[in-house]
Amino acid sequence: MTAPSSVHPPTVAAMLDDFHAWAAELGAAPSRNATMKRFRIGEIKANALLSTLTAPALGKRQANTPASPERAEPTGPASEPEITETPIMPEASPQTAVGVAPGPKITEVVPPLPVADPIPVAAPPLPDPVPAGVSPVLAQAAKLDDERARLDIARHDELSRRAAEAEHRIALGDVREQARAAKLARRERARDAADAASLAALYRHATRSGTRARLRAQIQGSAEMRALRVARVRSVTLAAGVPVLAAFAAWSTTGVQAGVVRLLGLSADTAGWWAAWAMEPALIAIVGLIIIGRAVLRSAGGDTDRRATAIEWTALGTSLLLNIVGGWNTDTDWTQQVGPMLAHSVGPIGAAGTAFLIGLFDGYVSAARPWHGAKSLTEMDLDLSTVGSER
Repeated sequence: MTAPSSVHPPTVAAMLDDFHAWAAELGAAPSRNATMKRFRIGEIKANALLSTLTAPALGKRQANTPASPERAEPTGPASEPEITETPIMPEASPQTAVGVAPGPKITEVVPPLPVADPIPVAAPPLPDPVPAGVSPVLAQAAKLDDERARLDIARHDELSRRAAEAEHRIALGDVREQARAAKLARRERARDAADAASLAALYRHATRSGTRARLRAQIQGSAEMRALRVARVRSVTLAAGVPVLAAFAAWSTTGVQAGVVRLLGLSADTAGWWAAWAMEPALIAIVGLIIIGRAVLRSAGGDTDRRATAIEWTALGTSLLLNIVGGWNTDTDWTQQVGPMLAHSVGPIGAAGTAFLIGLFDGYVSAARPWHGAKSLTEMDLDLSTVGSER
């Protein structure tokens, strides 16, 4: 028989039967070294096994040996002893025991578990596996085996608990990671939705505004709009030129009145003297009438002739001449009259220049051809349905 192989060393109780059978085969108590070698155990367990070889065990071993034949009592004279092949075995006494001294009582010291914070495991008290009448060594070995089993159970429970805690932490980490990923995904979706809404609003604005801008540019480039702009130039010229003409006329009114009074020799505060103040307004009114009439006629396709132009410049020349006469002083040298004459001539010269500019721009407006090289609105075929539907 061979010793059972296992991860953990066998207990003394598990090796009793094998040890007794081996001792019976040997016919004598084996030595301690042979026991340690055969069962691969230590010195303590070997001594415990040897201490179990009591007298009953040897009597059992002798009972298994073949019995010797009974010898007949001699009836005759003594004869020489008969030598047989069967050896004569001494009878075993029930009081005879193997003289094996029990081993010393050694208590196995179990090192503490390398656990950071051990948690005591409440284990129910195990019944004493050693029956009554067993030697103290065997009882101590059984207790050590029980303690080792209890430690194995505690280690297994600690390992299971730590494994469960690790799995719980891993599961919590997975849940947190999933929640963080879901939060990031929601944030990305919200950002994408906001960008899409902004882009859609920009597209709608560009569509509407761009369409209107394109239509506005096309309309501004039409012949109708060009004609309107040309007509606006005439209106602006008249609106700005006539007040300027009236201002210059007001400046030259005193000079014209003085010239009329000097030429006619009118006395102060007479009817002629007061009528002389209306000379310059009358002359400027003639010039303004000609200018406005010419502009209106040219806007309608007509025009004035040289007669109107001659009357216009005659009125302006008369105003200029009367200013020079009214400001001339006969008591001083003519070289000293240049400055005063220029001052008196500002009014009629300014009025003449303003009238000339008004006529010049009016000629430009009349010469303009807004329909040349431009399409009309009907020719453009503008699509205003998009703007109307959006509105």
